[in-house]
Amino acid sequence: MVFAINELPLGPFAKSNYQSKFEFMEKTEFFICKCHDVSHQLVLGTFEPTEDEEHVVYGCFHLVHLEFWDKLKSATKYLFGRKRKDGDFDALLLRPEDADRLEWFANFLDGGTSVTDKAVAPFQFTFCSKENVYEVAFEAYQVTLNDGSIHSEYEISVCVSLKPGNVFYRLYRTAKYLSGYCSCYGDFDSFEFLPTDAAKIRIMVSGLRVC
Repeated sequence: MVFAINELPLGPFAKSNYQSKFEFMEKTEFFICKCHDVSHQLVLGTFEPTEDEEHVVYGCFHLVHLEFWDKLKSATKYLFGRKRKDGDFDALLLRPEDADRLEWFANFLDGGTSVTDKAVAPFQFTFCSKENVYEVAFEAYQVTLNDGSIHSEYEISVCVSLKPGNVFYRLYRTAKYLSGYCSCYGDFDSFEFLPTDAAKIRIMVSGLRVC
């Protein structure tokens, strides 16, 4: 791709416009948890699509290895069809300052044809990778301050859990989970956002701007 750019007979202005478009369409962003633990991280990236290709945002989520006893509790709940509150691989809390960077990917998917709402109510939705389920939730909390007043705080969490299935599948996943297996991609699970998912990203952006 780089050689093709260098060999094109473009003038300085045209070449500059081409490179700007190239840089705009290819992007990688790292999102670190609000708790500042770098093991809780999400990576979103795009590649330059051709004219007939669909815009896709590729995601990688780091799956945290829990302590053995926490993992055993989580596996037991999974066997009986229950979920651990923070997922089977811990959770990521998105930061308010990440709203603009996240919105870029929504614009990439839908071409900026939709608008991010300013008002937002608590929400929850899920999406899946090949082997795991991601649950995104926007929640409000009431905190009592030292002077006795009540303060509302908001957070958006991304939790990853083992994909549900019948009892035989759950036994199979439990055995692999306890042995340290995270996903077919290793410790970094992989998923995709398609143009139809732009609305999900926009509602996350709306929630972050309230936090």
